[in-house]
Amino acid sequence: MALCGITVISSAQTLQEVTEARNKGSELMGTGDLDGAITQLERCIELAKQIGEDAEEHQILAESALPDLYFKKADELNKKATRDLPAILEALEATVAASERYGNAAVKEKAEKAISQVYLAMGVADFSSQRFNEAIKNLDQAIARDPGLARAYFIRGASYQSLKDNEELMEESYRLAIEKGTAGGDAASAQSAKNQWARYHLNAGITAQRAKRWDDAIAAFLKTVEADNANADAYYSLLVCYVEKKSWDNAIALEERVLELKSGDGAYYFLGSAYAGKNNNAKACEYFKMVGEGNFLANAKYQIETALKCK
Repeated sequence: MALCGITVISSAQTLQEVTEARNKGSELMGTGDLDGAITQLERCIELAKQIGEDAEEHQILAESALPDLYFKKADELNKKATRDLPAILEALEATVAASERYGNAAVKEKAEKAISQVYLAMGVADFSSQRFNEAIKNLDQAIARDPGLARAYFIRGASYQSLKDNEELMEESYRLAIEKGTAGGDAASAQSAKNQWARYHLNAGITAQRAKRWDDAIAAFLKTVEADNANADAYYSLLVCYVEKKSWDNAIALEERVLELKSGDGAYYFLGSAYAGKNNNAKACEYFKMVGEGNFLANAKYQIETALKCK
């Protein structure tokens, strides 16, 4: 009988501890002591499991509160003026673990999205400090948790571009930044990726063009218009390169786009040259006569008056 009495007293004492732990957790929540509240509610659950059915209500209430508490702790850290990104990340990872432990899918989803933003912020900070390999690692983590995060793809592309050792991954990152940004409403990241990708290939094309490496220049300018289909400089440069290579049909195929984006004396002169190369003198004369001034005027007059004898 004495043994039974001891068991009853022990259970009652433990149940009282469960209640006290839960009440203390609620009290600390009210004062803003989130770490203390978490500790007390975790203790409440641990003790409740020892008792079983009699403490089940306390356990359920504590378990329902804890994921939100963990997330609130991470959120409070995030709001501080000096954001400690590793500490925020640790708090969010703890939130995910608590959400899995206590079956709260909604809080888990929020935490994982927040984790992707923290990794993005870490990646941006690394990129700004020229730690490009570290930036890529953090941006990969951001993308793994939120595959639609266009800005992460953009900064990753810029990191690969800065490293100058993997053009394929650079292009893939920029392409995905444009795709995800367009689909997800992040127009700024999509446009930034488009501009950066196009500028990279445009500069490479200009370098090759100056060296009269026409095939290399054409390849670069074609990649430029793949990135930015409204890049006037790339279309004009393609026209020039095709004329220099005597690829008349390819040059003429650009006629409408070049005139739409970059009409002017240069465009008129090179289109005239392309048509002259195809022996379409009437069309060639039409374009040469449109050249009004500048560096191309003397050559245009020569074509009109001497080479083609335009009427």
